[in-house]
Amino acid sequence: MPEPGTTRAYRGVAPEDRRAERRKRLENAVIEVVANEGWSAATVRKVAATAGVGPRFFYESFTDMNDLVTTAYDELGAALLASAVDAIASAPDDLSAKARAAVGAIVGAVERSPRQGRFLISDAPPLAERKSAFIRAAADELAEQSDAVGTRLDARQAELCAVVVMAGAVELLRGWLDGTLDIRPEELTDIVASTLSTLATHMPNIGR
Repeated sequence: MPEPGTTRAYRGVAPEDRRAERRKRLENAVIEVVANEGWSAATVRKVAATAGVGPRFFYESFTDMNDLVTTAYDELGAALLASAVDAIASAPDDLSAKARAAVGAIVGAVERSPRQGRFLISDAPPLAERKSAFIRAAADELAEQSDAVGTRLDARQAELCAVVVMAGAVELLRGWLDGTLDIRPEELTDIVASTLSTLATHMPNIGR
């Protein structure tokens, strides 16, 4: 038997819309908790309280905390990658220009919302596999874009390039966000973009 009020509109808002709103609030809450307090603080009760919803509503959308944190990561990562792809499409057909556009889009997003950046580079164990998937997705896009500008990286070369660049970018982001590195966003963008374009240019000749 459904709970009272779950099948009718409440204050003009349909039940499915209320569920979607609670789901998004929980995703935003886990990003905030993990970014500010770390994975160990991300309990159902803590995240639900941060989201302003009752703990029982957590389970209408997520099976456990791992499910929530990976969902939030996947959606945030996809949004960042989409913004990078849009920036690439608007950039000139030049690898350096496209690299700077892509990196600049991501750095700009992190600058606007540092907590999202801290969440993305957190060491939460459930995110390890998701980070690998994000790197593979970035490598696929790199392979496609490099071919378009004549560099022609194969899938393996693109993945190796993405791993090297992402590892460096994460540490630069970490230092920028926690204040241990004296670096400005535009410098970070230039360093990562230059590394990406230089490595992608030389990668086809490495190992020959």
